[in-house]
Amino acid sequence: MKNPGTTMEFRFTEAPSSRILHEASYRVFDERVDFCLALDKICVLVRRLVRQDGATFSQVLEAESESLFELATADLYEQRLESCYSILSRKCEAAAADADRSTPQVIDPGDAIDSLNGCVGEGELLARVRAIVHRLGATQFTYQWLRFDGVSPTSGDLVEARYLVGCRPAWMQQYIARLWYMNDPYVTYARTNIAPALKSHVAVHRADHWLYAEAQAHGFSNTLVAPVHHHGHGMIGLLQVGNDIGGIDGERLLWGHRRHFRALSSELLDWYTEQVRRQAVSEFQLTESETGVLRTLRDGGQAKHIADQLSVSIHTVYKSVFPSINKKLGAGRITEAVQIAGGYGLLD
Repeated sequence: MKNPGTTMEFRFTEAPSSRILHEASYRVFDERVDFCLALDKICVLVRRLVRQDGATFSQVLEAESESLFELATADLYEQRLESCYSILSRKCEAAAADADRSTPQVIDPGDAIDSLNGCVGEGELLARVRAIVHRLGATQFTYQWLRFDGVSPTSGDLVEARYLVGCRPAWMQQYIARLWYMNDPYVTYARTNIAPALKSHVAVHRADHWLYAEAQAHGFSNTLVAPVHHHGHGMIGLLQVGNDIGGIDGERLLWGHRRHFRALSSELLDWYTEQVRRQAVSEFQLTESETGVLRTLRDGGQAKHIADQLSVSIHTVYKSVFPSINKKLGAGRITEAVQIAGGYGLLD
């Protein structure tokens, strides 16, 4: 199966009113690092790492002087990217007067979560999620949008990860650079579970595991994770929230809000899935008829059914209809085109 992530790159999710401040791409050894800085209510930076095997890891975070300095200092390629970070810092300072630094008000967490589908850009999304999380007793959070190379997240390799960063930037830099996503107990748990869980509930077999020492040092002394799945698409959403409240009170506080955290995780997965679907609609330009063809094939139909559906010959289906769809989706075969379109939610 062709990995859908290799066909279309998920870009920065822009609001109509957002303004791109800087974009740059750098080749570092066998990897590529892309930056996109935008003003979307707040200054938002996307740092995207493309590994040699094509797997991508994008961090989405608020960009201001302190967070940029921490991000740069913790960057494995800091020396090679020093000039870029200098440019980003200057651009952020110049745009600071136009940024909205006010904190969204959260009176009812449930209502605030329900309203997230109205966010039109990741800047607004980040600010509102941070306010909700703080209202529910957490001081740090990350949201991982994970895509695996199969229809089920229980198997397959990670091919795309996007992190909404509401914690210290150094934590995510370290997490990605050290390949901790490959043995993250929370990701392992999320692949086969959908129930919220505390750190104390997730099996960690080594007392010196990085989860205890490093995560705690970055504000995740107490942690709750809330995984959700997008069935049939190999996607997982994983919300991780934490605080540093001592004793058992910190965990109790998080656990008491587990239903809200689960609802938040589900809403965020829906939000990101919809952004990818919209981008795919725009990029692939499938007609309504072509989408209908792919749905018919997905549901078990064959070329003769397509011919009847379009009132054309079977020869035309094979020589014209299928090749046109394959070309748009970058597929070698029509079965592959069905998988790609399905992976982007175009057939839902």
